[in-house]
Amino acid sequence: MTLLSIRSVLRAVLLLACAEAWMPATATTAASVVSDVAGLFPQAVSRGALRVAVVHVTPAAAPGAKVRTEDRLDTPAVKALATTLNLPTQLVQLAPDQAAKALAEGGIDLALYSLPADAANRRGVTLVPTSYRTYPKAVIRSDTQIRSRADLAGRTVCIARTAEHAAAEATQAGATLLPFAVPSDALVAVREGKCDLGLIDQTAWQPLMHYPEWKKFSATLELANAPRTLTWLVAAENTREAQWLRARMQQWDRAGQWAAFSKKWATDVAFDVYLDQEVPDCHS
Repeated sequence: MTLLSIRSVLRAVLLLACAEAWMPATATTAASVVSDVAGLFPQAVSRGALRVAVVHVTPAAAPGAKVRTEDRLDTPAVKALATTLNLPTQLVQLAPDQAAKALAEGGIDLALYSLPADAANRRGVTLVPTSYRTYPKAVIRSDTQIRSRADLAGRTVCIARTAEHAAAEATQAGATLLPFAVPSDALVAVREGKCDLGLIDQTAWQPLMHYPEWKKFSATLELANAPRTLTWLVAAENTREAQWLRARMQQWDRAGQWAAFSKKWATDVAFDVYLDQEVPDCHS
């Protein structure tokens, strides 16, 4: 090695050392918190699975039945988190009020719910909110006469059975609900003219409208003044898990993880609808 190359190597080493010395402590700490999963959720490790409570668990498809895209982003979020922990997942259907007891008793390790802004802190539970805000948004034909919330009175709304927030908003506006097992079926019905509009989550609405076949259905309404926040629930004594989860959610934000979840959801639903639509678009 020549003297010049030795100097170049030494200079690179010194620059790297200086960069590390000047790196903000918070960045280093956050990175270490995210990457260090050893010892987290010991009950889940002993059990061999991360048990997470959600508001609805979709039953497994019957043999030979079509696989359908679920409503909401609960499942992909839970699976992504469990993958980081190197654990399989077990979803448990519980109402939010039941989750605190289940966390205290060790029946579940986490819970994930869309909570309103005024949701009270539950005793024995730490809330770790994500940046994902949810509220229902309408899918309507572009030539619609529906211009405002008031115009929904007497209208028929196609909706997934599990979309309870959207159902509540549509009912309050005077609409009649036409529920379906999954959002794909509801959107097929919208395209076939069986209802006046459909309701899906606003974050998934935009990527769905990027597909050319949905341009005729790009009119919309936002039906909730106050969005809900997708929030993790952790047992209060699990302070290290809560700290790790907060850091992980910050990492997801930097990586655009929620946008990626939404885009994949819209892609899957668009494909479901493409395969299942039995008649041409109504009035096409």
